[in-house]
Amino acid sequence: MSLLSTHGGKQNYIDAVYNYDWSSTSLGPMDSWDPAFKNAVNLCLQTAFPCALYTGPGWVMIYNEAWQPILKTKHPYALGKPFKDVWPEIYESFDLQFQSVINTRKGLFKKDQLYLLESVGYIKEAYLDYTLSPIFTSDGSIYGMLVIAQETTQKVLNTRRLKMLDEFGRRITEVESLESACHIITKVLGDNNTDIPYAMIYLVDHKLNTPSESLIARLITTTFDSDSKNGWLFPDYLPETPEIIDLTKDADKSYDTFVELKREAATYSFLKCDSWPIHILLKEGRHIKVLLNDGSQAVLLLTRISIYDDQVLSAILICGINPRCTLDEKYMDFLMLITSQMNTCLYHARSIEEERKRSKSLAESNRQKVLFFQGISHELKTPLTLMLSPLDAIINACPQEAPIMSYLQIIQRVGIPELSLPNIFQRFYRVESQSSRSHEAGEESKIKGLDKCADDYLIKPFSAHELIARIRANIKLSHLRRKIIFQQYKQEKTNQLLLSISSKILSGLDLSETLLDIIKEIHHKLPSERILIISNDQSEFKNNKIVALSDGSENIPSTNNIFNETDYKNKSSQILSDLQEFLYNNSGINIYLDVYCDDVCKNVSVLSIEIILNDTCWGWIKLYRSPNSIWLDSEIELLQQISNQISLIITYVNNLKENTENEIKIKSIEVANKAKSQILANTSHVNDILNAARLEARKVTLINRTFDLLELFEDTIENFEKRSGVKKIELIVNCEIDSFPRYVKSDPDRLKQVLSHLLSNAVKFTDKGKIVLTISMQAQEVIDKDKEKSAYEQMIQKGCLLIELYDTGIGMDSEYIKHAWQNFSQDGMSRTKMQDSAGLGLSICKNLVEINGGEIEVESELWKRSKFWFTWNVELLSSIYKPKTNTNNSFS
Repeated sequence: MSLLSTHGGKQNYIDAVYNYDWSSTSLGPMDSWDPAFKNAVNLCLQTAFPCALYTGPGWVMIYNEAWQPILKTKHPYALGKPFKDVWPEIYESFDLQFQSVINTRKGLFKKDQLYLLESVGYIKEAYLDYTLSPIFTSDGSIYGMLVIAQETTQKVLNTRRLKMLDEFGRRITEVESLESACHIITKVLGDNNTDIPYAMIYLVDHKLNTPSESLIARLITTTFDSDSKNGWLFPDYLPETPEIIDLTKDADKSYDTFVELKREAATYSFLKCDSWPIHILLKEGRHIKVLLNDGSQAVLLLTRISIYDDQVLSAILICGINPRCTLDEKYMDFLMLITSQMNTCLYHARSIEEERKRSKSLAESNRQKVLFFQGISHELKTPLTLMLSPLDAIINACPQEAPIMSYLQIIQRVGIPELSLPNIFQRFYRVESQSSRSHEAGEESKIKGLDKCADDYLIKPFSAHELIARIRANIKLSHLRRKIIFQQYKQEKTNQLLLSISSKILSGLDLSETLLDIIKEIHHKLPSERILIISNDQSEFKNNKIVALSDGSENIPSTNNIFNETDYKNKSSQILSDLQEFLYNNSGINIYLDVYCDDVCKNVSVLSIEIILNDTCWGWIKLYRSPNSIWLDSEIELLQQISNQISLIITYVNNLKENTENEIKIKSIEVANKAKSQILANTSHVNDILNAARLEARKVTLINRTFDLLELFEDTIENFEKRSGVKKIELIVNCEIDSFPRYVKSDPDRLKQVLSHLLSNAVKFTDKGKIVLTISMQAQEVIDKDKEKSAYEQMIQKGCLLIELYDTGIGMDSEYIKHAWQNFSQDGMSRTKMQDSAGLGLSICKNLVEINGGEIEVESELWKRSKFWFTWNVELLSSIYKPKTNTNNSFS
């Protein structure tokens, strides 16, 4: 039984199964098994797939080496044991399935079947794909079950967890504020509560490197139920969980109680505490594993977002852990991805809140302007309203570079006295400057510089010319602010789009589905009539294939642009000039402002960008708009980035496909090599059977010829010394060389065959200890009755070799010894099969020895030792061998 735990490889395990004491089980000795079941056992042990057999009362288990990872710590105990003793927790379920197979006489297939298995210290959640096939005997009855299985636990977990991560991407558009983002996060986690049974989010608003003594943590949301009377209903096994935690009190707490949990082959460390160690988390900045009162586990995870300057918002996510899974590296990677998604939601919420503040500030500015106009006298109210609301009317009325006098003429035309303007506008800009300062805090340095100039105009005397210059600068400033805000908004949308595309790379979707999702996302960001992704068929251009298409059937938002229609008309020539220069500097981009397209049967404006893969054109992204539409640099750059992302997706898919094909090829080669080896082994085995049959029929005669006896022994022993040395087994040879003749007459090939086979078996079945070979000879004179020879010539010197071989190997039991000399065909599935045709070789040895006139016998004790000996007759042709210089009486 000790061989089941050795590291001798697959063959040692197979030998151990065959040598198992099956007579001690309800199945009885292996020789008594049905031949069909013996063949199934042989198939099970030789296959590379996880395979097990069940038969007899209680469904006794026999399994191969590949099944051991499924058993985990239950190996090697499970071999030869009833199913109900090995897996009592799932025995009833499998017994029902076995009975169903017996009743229907048809196999079963189960996919991703969930079983709760007992493991070290916990109940493990395991998923299996497996088949149940009946083993029929010759009379049609069912002798047992053949089970081929594969554990799919990690695949099921990955699918389940990816689904949860995808849900974050779908729900991010619902975010309206930081608080709503937290509620959406716990909502997603609560709807998928297998891997995260519960979750809580604390927020801490503080400055970087601020000591925890001055911090307050506020509980924003949880997945637990609540009522109006008691608030959140936390279970008793959780640590103390207040809605507001003063970290000043927690700063002096000591958390140094760690508990180690054994999970299969690994040990994990957890912190034992009576309150959530949030201040430790903020201080160390890494996750903390916590062991709760009921033995369950939780993890505290941290993410931070910047609010402004050095002010940050720390979000603490507390996640419960599935008690039926090990908190290993893969589980932690999943939780870190959850934290990353949480970070993305919070950043999105922060940008929305900032945009809301900007809009509110702008609305307040406009309100102040209205109040200003309402306070002006009735005679000036109308012309000032015409002039200042909107102020853009004055600028648009004159060319961009018009002299200041043009603006003065317009002001005079609307009836505003020039000398009254300084006092009026001084009041207006005092209001405007105050609103601007509160609204534009933190903007670019250029804007701050313009604001400073505006403040200077309020305290210094200025003329009407200077006032008009200030009006013009303020309008430019307003345009610049709008541009910056719009560019920030567009950049945020672009980042979200690129992040969405990046997440699709690992989504596992089909390439066509992924590309279709991408162009739908593009259609929502870049308004167009039609978007296509076309693959490049290099064999014939006409056969280019459309792999993804979006024709605008969905509602597409209108173009968000900082320019109005007049802006386009005024700036179109400059845009086209800049566009030509851009295209000249960037290859792989083509724009056709007015071209006829067959697929839409009309003229359109087309933007085409190449998708480059391995320095070659894989295909194109094409966007259609109405003829002579303008394509902005930002839109082209966005599509270039998306083109690069698509290249990554295609490369990733191709690599997966190539890896799969390589794995299939490797498996095919392994199977082919195994089949070839089996064929060669079977062919060699068939030859042994033929030799045994010829020997048994006494149709083989020995060929007597002269040979060097000592050289034969030396060559044979030297070969097996190397093999025993590899296994670190001591090979000892005892031989009285002085009593041996140098040359003898016999059949050297047959003598070497017998000796080599016995030595081969000894080395093969001995894993530790020693092998001792003893060779001796007895000489005698016999009379040759050939009448034509003289009396002297009739005296022949005969020798009888006695060769004894002792080893400390696995030995043989008494039942096997009875059949040790029988042919393979007479033994069926006996131990001769178990020991790689050792019995067939012994049968050949026995016949050869007997044809020579000798004898061969064996003594053995199972698992301890074996001793073979045989005699071999030779004719002596020379005197006793006398070595010239030799002090050693044995071979070395």
